[in-house]
Amino acid sequence: MLRHAVTTAAAVLILLYPLAAEPNRTVDFFGIVSADADSNMVKMTEDLYYAQLGEISGLTVNDKRSTGFTQKYVSDGKPDFSEATSPFAFYAVILKSSEHAGKWVCVLNIAESATGRVRSVSKEYDSYYKILMESKSSLQSAFEEYFTNQNSAPDSSYAADGSSGTLPDSPDAVPQVSTDILAGTWSGEEYIDKIVILRGGRGFIIFKNGATMNISVSVDQTSKKVLILQTGKSNASFFPDLPRKTALEAATTAQPVQWNLVLENSSTLSGSRTTLIPQGDGVGQGTRSVKWTRN
Repeated sequence: MLRHAVTTAAAVLILLYPLAAEPNRTVDFFGIVSADADSNMVKMTEDLYYAQLGEISGLTVNDKRSTGFTQKYVSDGKPDFSEATSPFAFYAVILKSSEHAGKWVCVLNIAESATGRVRSVSKEYDSYYKILMESKSSLQSAFEEYFTNQNSAPDSSYAADGSSGTLPDSPDAVPQVSTDILAGTWSGEEYIDKIVILRGGRGFIIFKNGATMNISVSVDQTSKKVLILQTGKSNASFFPDLPRKTALEAATTAQPVQWNLVLENSSTLSGSRTTLIPQGDGVGQGTRSVKWTRN
């Protein structure tokens, strides 16, 4: 009888072992960050994502949208997982395409809450409606890929600040320049609060006057030169060093603001900004020397 009980118990343990060996796949849902989409659309998309995350097999979802994560992301330019209570965290970034008018880009981000390492998957859509239509399959695919590759060596999709790319240990070393390496938050100009560069050559600049400028980012790997160009229409607030009346008049015909920079090391970009500057009693195109540092 005792031998039979031991055998039965061993069999039960063997059956239960695979379940015990499964990683804890509980994820905190922190919401959607978007400076471009209407707040009602963002709320609807968040509700849809939350419901569909709960339908993914083996995934338990905690709603963390009330923690102020998205507001902190806009303010700091990077994710803050200090309110996380699960091993994994999820958030999305939705923005208008800087390359194709009328199109949208959705970036799905899955992170290890403890380390802050983020894996990002981005896709461009013909319309915002398409993001909603394909949300279930996109979420399913992103999480399946994440957990499949979770135990493999980290790749260039990971970074502690939510950006991507592996930086050299020495701050004086000059890395192989790429938009992935540049991803993160930068600062350094008098009238600019922060510059946020995202993976894939997109980003935005937040001015101290509250204005937000969308930008495109391209690089020349040979010369390590970086070209950052304003996308979208000009705004008088993009020229804070001009008198307000002058800026309002000039903005209607202004050329896009442009930065020509060189990556000096992993945390420094330097060069010039081409923009409208005061010239006598009027304004004209001119350049200013600038230096950006990684925050």
